[in-house]
Amino acid sequence: MDGYRKLLVLGVNEAIKQGRISLAAPPGDAPTDEDGRLFACIAGYPSVVLWNSISVGELRVSVWWNYDHSKHPQAESSGNAREMFSLGRPLAKKAHYPKFVGATASAWLERKTGKHLQGNGKRNIFDTYLRADMKEKLRAIPDPNPEGYEAEGQFFL
Repeated sequence: MDGYRKLLVLGVNEAIKQGRISLAAPPGDAPTDEDGRLFACIAGYPSVVLWNSISVGELRVSVWWNYDHSKHPQAESSGNAREMFSLGRPLAKKAHYPKFVGATASAWLERKTGKHLQGNGKRNIFDTYLRADMKEKLRAIPDPNPEGYEAEGQFFL
């Protein structure tokens, strides 16, 4: 399994385990108020799992792996410059990422036409970043088992 997809499966599993997201498709196709985040240990590292309803029963799921908020350059900023955990990747410029995050990845969790992370392999994974010292650690993560959904799948209109 692709390394980024492993992180996403582990993140979705944790959100399901904590009862923070549901695999049930919401009624209708409009976005819902299911947005949220949680802090958890993912594959041995402090991480953030984020999700946002994007409509048609889908959630954008993101994982920021090996994340240290105290080193985020915008952790204590004010106003719109402050990290609010609302995007698929940290708010800071990518040049600052090596200081506070080891990897990032986002994908869409399909819940209406099936229960799966969209795409296969690296396909349909976005907002990716991988710090050089985390490459082998990411590769070494065993393939996780999705909890009630598939790790890969296609989107059909």
